Amino acid sequence: GVTVSTVRNTAINLKDAMEAGQIDLAIGLLPQLKAGFFQQRLFMQQYVCMFRKGHPLDKKKILPSEFFSAQHAAIISAGTGHGHVDEILDASSLRRQVKLTVPHFVAVGHILQSTDLIATVPERLAERMAKPFGLRYVPHPVKLPSIAINLFWHAKFHKDPANRWLRGTLFELHADARRAGAATGG
Repeated sequence: GVTVSTVRNTAINLKDAMEAGQIDLAIGLLPQLKAGFFQQRLFMQQYVCMFRKGHPLDKKKILPSEFFSAQHAAIISAGTGHGHVDEILDASSLRRQVKLTVPHFVAVGHILQSTDLIATVPERLAERMAKPFGLRYVPHPVKLPSIAINLFWHAKFHKDPANRWLRGTLFELHADARRAGAATGG
């Protein structure tokens, strides 16, 4: 009896929409949701380098120099954990050769399977895209931080039974039980 609709956090004022009850939950690394919000860790996210099978870099390990010399597809996600990863990569003395930018991860599998582009993507996404799109991924050659993927909700709805049920269901389905934390916030 539940209908799920998703929205991009950059398309709306997420903080205000959640306080108004227009959006029940948010998932990700969302630093703008602090005071007045609770959060619960779902999992820690690592980043990998992904490309098509048979790509010139298709080996177990690639060097940073090979990574920066390759042509890249970049996913633009300002205000998210992925945006922070892009900032780290772009702060390097070496520069990525970004040949294509896209606003979301949805098309990445299709793009990589038919080009020589590579992409920096979350490992859980890579795991799900590798087989259907004929892709491979390797540990990222640049030291990148792990990103905490959290579930957020507004304090006004902390005790709401429907919101509690939905949070519990999402946590049960997606949390890494070994590393997930208790709810914090306020």
